[in-house]
Amino acid sequence: MPVLDSLLVRPPIAQGPFEVAGLTKVLLSNATIPAGQEVRLWPGLDVSKWDRLHITVGADARGVPGLDVRVLFSVPIAGLHCGGILTDGTVWFEDGAAPRDFHYVTPANYGETGFTLSVPVIAPVLYDVILRNTGTTPLETIYVALFAQEI
Repeated sequence: MPVLDSLLVRPPIAQGPFEVAGLTKVLLSNATIPAGQEVRLWPGLDVSKWDRLHITVGADARGVPGLDVRVLFSVPIAGLHCGGILTDGTVWFEDGAAPRDFHYVTPANYGETGFTLSVPVIAPVLYDVILRNTGTTPLETIYVALFAQEI
């Protein structure tokens, strides 16, 4: 059965180190999010020199059904209890003043192998990335990586 044998061969694993023109950072590695619980990543990163952030969320080649992801930016202002004005969206005037939220929930039957939230940098600080498991079973081996690029 040579055809079946070729299907069982593991694909090649990407080799590093990779050269990237931007910021690359792992924000969460091999985590479990219990059903109904949330994980806050609190990166607090200065992203002011980047134009766009790509936040990739996955579960080691499995789907992440019922995962709610919210991205918060901050404009630092002394004296505020959070240290700045928080925002998780923008009004995009290039498209006729359409609101854009940096919030995504995968469907309960989500079978894809992960997703990437691509958001414009709208404030100098990536304040928080919040992951909430809205499903009924734990989400295991969750990873979150950040890539920032200059356009």
